[in-house]
Amino acid sequence: MKQILFIILAFTSTTLVAQNSISLETQVYPAGIIPGIRFDLNLSDNSFLTSGIGYNFTDRQDFGKNDNEEGGGPGFSLGYARANFFTENLTAHIRTDLWFMDIDWEQKGLIICDPTACPNAVTRGTTEITVLQPTLGLGYNLILSENLFLKPNLSFGYEINIKTKGREVGEGAILLGGLSFGYDF
Repeated sequence: MKQILFIILAFTSTTLVAQNSISLETQVYPAGIIPGIRFDLNLSDNSFLTSGIGYNFTDRQDFGKNDNEEGGGPGFSLGYARANFFTENLTAHIRTDLWFMDIDWEQKGLIICDPTACPNAVTRGTTEITVLQPTLGLGYNLILSENLFLKPNLSFGYEINIKTKGREVGEGAILLGGLSFGYDF
């Protein structure tokens, strides 16, 4: 984990020197919220390399593979965005996030016993997962001033648990609504 954090910090510091915008970003999905910081590096007039760091808070309730799943963890993202896509201010992007999460879960009825002795039997545990989350999306750039912008966006993708330590937990399709507030350099 220390090696991964070093790589993230090294990449982030390199990106900070070369970026052309920085923004506070929040994404929400039916089972969670992801606040973060996004950095965009201008490759050409309409092309951007995007990167970001954040924290994924999730409360999947029974959306996952267990009766209740909740937790979270840090992560980072890399992507590519194309501005003025079909129309002015519309942006299309492809992005991949990598999350390092701890998920606390509980499952009712997994303990074998006489129902009169333990009618509310619950098994609990924690699973460590590494999640790969590729997404495609669209955003709309609202210019607030010469340097400030607001960008709502909508993304669709898939959560894939690429490494699991512990009991299996939920993964699958994901729809994210987001909002970024940023500063262009």
